[in-house]
Amino acid sequence: MDSRTAQPRTRPPRTPTAAAFFDVEGTLLAVPELPEPHHGGPGSPLGRLWHAPVLAALHDHAARGHLVVLVTPSSAAAVAPVARELGADAVLCARPRAPMTGQGKGYAARALLREHALLAADCYAYADEAADLPLLAEVGNPVVVGDDPVLLRHARRGNWARLPAPVPREM
Repeated sequence: MDSRTAQPRTRPPRTPTAAAFFDVEGTLLAVPELPEPHHGGPGSPLGRLWHAPVLAALHDHAARGHLVVLVTPSSAAAVAPVARELGADAVLCARPRAPMTGQGKGYAARALLREHALLAADCYAYADEAADLPLLAEVGNPVVVGDDPVLLRHARRGNWARLPAPVPREM
């Protein structure tokens, strides 16, 4: 599968043995915020906004049968086109009186792991900024995307994996 494109996936029903959490803005997408909602189809603006190494990791996790989870401070409506295009299994997003930022991401990831009876040690998270540390701390395989100095310190101490920062792009 071409890691530069987001091709919808079809998978047989399965019981996942792990989850992979993907911060959306600045990690999966090479932009700091979601573009205006679109209606897909030819000329979809998302194609040129994917961060290729993270998109490749998402496809790899999906192929391994892992639960693919998008995590974003945006609303469900804003992230729906991304989730649909990627065939995400779950989305953790902002709700009224429940922002999906900082510690909220960690709490939501923990709840999803519990709901699916998954061991945190077998799970993955990809994120790009210090505010995502609670999400990364909830899994056994955190991956730092980019050069955030706080995350890099944790990565060195914890021997976490790293991926390069996305090349800044315009929407």
